[in-house]
Amino acid sequence: MVVLAASICTRGGKALLSRQFKDLTKDRITALLANFPSLLSNSESQHTIVEDEFVRYVYQPLEEFYIVLLTNKQSNILQDIDTLHLFASTVSNMLRTIDEREIFENSFEILSAFDEIINLGFKENLTLSQVQTFLEMDSHEEKIQEIIERNKELEATEERKRRAKEIQRKELARRNLEQFPSASSNFQNQNSFGYDSYQSNQAINGGTNNYQPTYQPSTLIDNSIETKSNINNKPRGGGLQLGKKPVKVANEQNQPLLTKQQPLFNHTQNPEISTPQVISQSSSPIPQLPKINNNGILITINEKINAELSREGSIFSSEIKGDLQLRINNSELASSKILLKVGDKSNGIQYKTHPNVDRNLFTSNGTIGLKDKTKPFPSNDQSLGVLRWRGVGKSEESKFTPLIITAWTSCNDGIAEVTLEYELSSNFIESFPNETSLDNVKILIPISSNEVELNDESGKVSYELDDAGVLFNIDSISFDDPQGSFEFKIPSPDEDSLFPIELEININRSENVNESDTALGQVQVLDVVSNNEDEESLPFDLHLNLVTDGYQVK
Repeated sequence: MVVLAASICTRGGKALLSRQFKDLTKDRITALLANFPSLLSNSESQHTIVEDEFVRYVYQPLEEFYIVLLTNKQSNILQDIDTLHLFASTVSNMLRTIDEREIFENSFEILSAFDEIINLGFKENLTLSQVQTFLEMDSHEEKIQEIIERNKELEATEERKRRAKEIQRKELARRNLEQFPSASSNFQNQNSFGYDSYQSNQAINGGTNNYQPTYQPSTLIDNSIETKSNINNKPRGGGLQLGKKPVKVANEQNQPLLTKQQPLFNHTQNPEISTPQVISQSSSPIPQLPKINNNGILITINEKINAELSREGSIFSSEIKGDLQLRINNSELASSKILLKVGDKSNGIQYKTHPNVDRNLFTSNGTIGLKDKTKPFPSNDQSLGVLRWRGVGKSEESKFTPLIITAWTSCNDGIAEVTLEYELSSNFIESFPNETSLDNVKILIPISSNEVELNDESGKVSYELDDAGVLFNIDSISFDDPQGSFEFKIPSPDEDSLFPIELEININRSENVNESDTALGQVQVLDVVSNNEDEESLPFDLHLNLVTDGYQVK
């Protein structure tokens, strides 16, 4: 099939816009389209195809206009019709109303879409959604460049402020110099600045004026300036002081594990889960959350999921980040090590241990222990981050996506009828063999409206109005029946207004957790043993926390 040109014309054959894919002049296209109405009037066929002695016209009515494809007479009719339908769908989605003014205003976008569909006269294997994606021209490199330019502007603004303050400080110093009397005047006048200052200081300090100092003029002015400078530059509190050497910190290898690491997650809904807090120097200290009871050794696994899904149920991208926190409050249990089972490199998960942890020991058999075996872990009941991991899932890979959502939408007369189908992934179910369901799944539709009609046969779904839209809550999704769906109607101008849909999953498990439970990052705690030759097993508690951050359906 060879498409010579794609055009939008009036009923009378007047061309509104046209894109030639072969070497055809404007006059030739105008003449062919002018001949098109006469061919329609003489044709008695019910098909949307007419021919003359040179070309074939494949057309489709578009209200008061026609979309016409000019092809050679040897082209495949079925492929021509399929291509024509893609052209018509693309144009209809671009235009709010079908009139000449709207067509002319969007002519550049329409012609760009034509170029995406046809290349050198042949149709590309594209769908309507792919054409729309290409027209958006969303570039990751462009976003990065915009961020860089914005950072440069902020840096330039800060530099201007710094230089302005420096100029202002120099101007103030110059004015202070101009206000001082000359050196000879200071020496001859007993009411000079230095003498008055000396008398004032003596009066304040209760001293006498019997001592008459001898002043050097140059020294007098320099000391005055230095006094003012010292007052202005006096350090406040424990800030940086010029002239002092910075305090050297001992080598980190010889220090215990850091107890004030930045938490991996910024939020948790369980007030009993203890996470390390980062205290800003410019703000008041954040109050510590109540700690859960620690019976000696407490291990907490935290994981955060990021994912981007399509409305058709496919997976664009997924990522998981996690860390393992250790708390010990008994010095008798501090000389210990943690036996883990982790995934191999082929699973695409990267693991990183704390600098004070023996990396070779972890790499060889998955054991968390200190490099210096003669030293114990800190037993001050503070959370210690000893292991971190990160994994990125491939496209259509569901090992880091607990829940898959498929959206079926239909918009008519400003009302959207939506069916949301959800399904738990098999990898998520296998990670929690002791659980029976996933509870309190929240789904946010970004449309704020009171006119919501919910149809849920299971009775597990409810909704409430939120500042960001309508928030649906699924009470529980059973592991035995991991699939489900619910329907609702909501006012919406089009399908795209319903997206992106936000999902929130928050799992905080502090009970019924044992060694068979595995984190999505494929970290499994097998045992905690003493750091001696007999490796006696030690009692410990295990907690698992899993939250979503940026889990979207687009």
